Amino acid sequence: MGLALAMSLAVLMSACGGGTGASSNTVRLTVWTWSNEAATAFKKGGIIDAFKKANPGVDLEVVAQLDKNYETLLTTGLAGSGSPDVVALRSYGVLSSFADSGNIVPLDDVVKDWTGFSKSALAGAKRKSDGKVYAVPQGIQTAQVYYNKKIFADLGLGVPKTWDEFIAAAQKIKGAGIAPIVVPGAVAAQISLAAEILGNARRGAGGFQQAFLAGQKNLTDPDDVAAIGLMDQVKPYLVDNVTSVTLDEAVTLFATGKAAMFPSGTWQVTTFANLGAKMDYGTFNVPANADWPSKSVTVSYADGGWALAKRSAHPTEAAALLNWLAGTEFGNLYANAMGTIPARDGVTLKNPLLAEMYQRYQSTPSTYLGAAYLRYGSPSGTDLLGEQVQKIWLGKATPAAAAQSVQTGIDAWFKPGDFKQE
Repeated sequence: MGLALAMSLAVLMSACGGGTGASSNTVRLTVWTWSNEAATAFKKGGIIDAFKKANPGVDLEVVAQLDKNYETLLTTGLAGSGSPDVVALRSYGVLSSFADSGNIVPLDDVVKDWTGFSKSALAGAKRKSDGKVYAVPQGIQTAQVYYNKKIFADLGLGVPKTWDEFIAAAQKIKGAGIAPIVVPGAVAAQISLAAEILGNARRGAGGFQQAFLAGQKNLTDPDDVAAIGLMDQVKPYLVDNVTSVTLDEAVTLFATGKAAMFPSGTWQVTTFANLGAKMDYGTFNVPANADWPSKSVTVSYADGGWALAKRSAHPTEAAALLNWLAGTEFGNLYANAMGTIPARDGVTLKNPLLAEMYQRYQSTPSTYLGAAYLRYGSPSGTDLLGEQVQKIWLGKATPAAAAQSVQTGIDAWFKPGDFKQE
């Protein structure tokens, strides 16, 4: 049934005393997300109004659920009679598990045009077992090193071009009485992210990933051990008591100029803006030494997607919404309102810092291995790596022992060959 026919039936029902939504001839779709920022972007970023203009007679209600309980709330909500129509899902393992439950439906034939989306964005929206697409990608996060331009300029430092120059810069910053690097060392997932930013190229980037997924290498490979070893190398240059530093504290230390560098994700641009931070900062990819197996890369991963609930009361209108969410109008509105790298082409970023990060991503993308492939079972590889790096910093583990512990942990569920190569 087409959208026009559905709308005609809605009008006919209203004449008989039926109808749903804000008025008798309006269908209201409910969208759930874990992100307050996303809900605000829909409401204040002109997204709802733009959709309603393109789809007269259909209204949107965007509800931000409690983030820490989101997957639990969503499991219950999707199984009930009052199911939302469209839901935001985190990519990779989380999305795949909801697809396995049968509470969301494949979108390969629902969305009419996928051509604008990058392969990496679509990879995060696919179910592992069948390779079908179950969500419209929201965006891409890249992970790079933020640096304080004033501190660098005051010390006569430029953006480092090799890992050795990166360490030399950290030494000079420390000598000036400033903490060179801050990492949220109390949070395993954030440590794992930092380890990926620093170590992706040293591990071998895409070449290692392909060999790992094919079962030709595992995490005890010397290149991966060396990549983890970089976290040991930066230990002297981290803020004091790093294993007690929370994410909020790390953001504050960088934003107030008490730490010169902060390896983190694209979303921090919006975080710093919302804080009203006044510092002048830039970003760079971790530079590679000439003898590393890969050149410098931009770490990236798919950042969630919009899925169709199986029990949606308005599947035709929900399909129309998903097709609109897959288009360039939404892509431009959402990426600029959220401050994220777009998942599809045809988007122009207005923020020059984000535009620079986007250009870097387009030139040298490399998938965050842990986020994309090591979160499909328990224990997750990213949690394990974060915990092991904490032990390295506390002098309780070596890089080789850490790599072995992570590999042993994922051996409980990870099977090479389970993932289709993109």
